[in-house]
Amino acid sequence: EGAVYEHLSTDKQERAMKFLQKQLFETPEWLLDQEIFGRIEFDGSIERLSDYQTRTLKNLLDYGRMARLIENEELNGSKAYGLYDMMTDLRKGIFSELNRNNKISLYRRNLQRAYVDRLDYLMNNEQKEIPARYRSWVTRSNIDVNRSDIKAVVRAELKTLLSNLKSSQYRFSDQMSKIHVQDLIERVDLILNPNK
Repeated sequence: EGAVYEHLSTDKQERAMKFLQKQLFETPEWLLDQEIFGRIEFDGSIERLSDYQTRTLKNLLDYGRMARLIENEELNGSKAYGLYDMMTDLRKGIFSELNRNNKISLYRRNLQRAYVDRLDYLMNNEQKEIPARYRSWVTRSNIDVNRSDIKAVVRAELKTLLSNLKSSQYRFSDQMSKIHVQDLIERVDLILNPNK
């Protein structure tokens, strides 16, 4: 009885994005207890955290989820939290150092590269077919990526990010942040201009 699916309110989705930004994308120091790590392993904490963040990015930037955000905006207009809203909030949080000229830590550099890698994937791939043996158990939103707004929004985000990176590249005082930003400029430019 009733709808099998309802779009969440804009407020709830914005609060969810803020939660992810605060608890996972800002380096979660509460997960990084070196006293414990020193007793159980000699390395791996950096990669483990990067894997958590990358998995979350892939879940957020999933073709089906992005299609539902597009549909929500079409059905609910200005009351909806649309794909462009989500992408803008995500970029601003993940690249907050560009506005503040703060040193970009190793954890954040890994996250920022993972974000650019995911946008590269979204620009250059289609949604994969579900293998026949799993189709009766797996439910997802299917979308023709090339006919949807996904690539257009991702391209717009990449252009905005490239502009932000270029305007901030000389503001950093530490060498690794400078190197990282220059590397990201090259990576994003290559995604936008693959035949350069």
